[in-house]
Amino acid sequence: MANSSYLCATDVASLYPSSQVPGFDPRGGVVAHDVSGVPLLWLALFRPADLVTGVFAIDEDDLDEDEDEDGEVEATAPLVAKDRALAQLDAALPALNALFAAEGPLDAHAALLRRAVEKAPGAFVTIELEEIEGVWEEEGAFQPTLRAALAGLDGGLDGGLDGVRDGGTDPAADRARLIELSRLRPGRPFPPARLLLDGLEAEDDDYWNLVRLLGTSFDAEVPWETPAANG
Repeated sequence: MANSSYLCATDVASLYPSSQVPGFDPRGGVVAHDVSGVPLLWLALFRPADLVTGVFAIDEDDLDEDEDEDGEVEATAPLVAKDRALAQLDAALPALNALFAAEGPLDAHAALLRRAVEKAPGAFVTIELEEIEGVWEEEGAFQPTLRAALAGLDGGLDGGLDGVRDGGTDPAADRARLIELSRLRPGRPFPPARLLLDGLEAEDDDYWNLVRLLGTSFDAEVPWETPAANG
């Protein structure tokens, strides 16, 4: 799917497992996906130290003019052990709840994402995001924006937004970067985590924001959309 991001779980510590890990099965390995953005709570799984750069061989026919003639391309994406990713998700919640206090707490949403990641096979978690980076409006700005956004989540490790402030970052800028990456529509209460599960009445912006928080199913069911996935 064009211009999508994919949250993946894999037994091999590899970036872009869908193309780099033999036998990768998207039916279980792709936890969820999103179109034109990277969901907010996916970002909370990672920190700047988890950004890994790799060099990948590609078909020369697929090379852009600015890529190496030897058929290689360099890419950077987050990659971390699943247990650490889940600990970082939990640790980021105080900072996220402070940054998005006007929209409401995210604990219930994070619990559903945690369930999806825990059930996915594999010991590592990564995001395939080259399609998003490729259409980013300002050339060369995606990776710095991503790194700064992940750095803003470190406040969660030290007690929420005060920790972010003490670390020298600007909460307003942290919030703006996370909105830019996730494409959230801010300024309205976040939709309930069980919006779809409970068949609640909602407006288009609520459905939009639920996906911008969590993503949506790819091949496997996700626990914020399907009751069976909660079993």
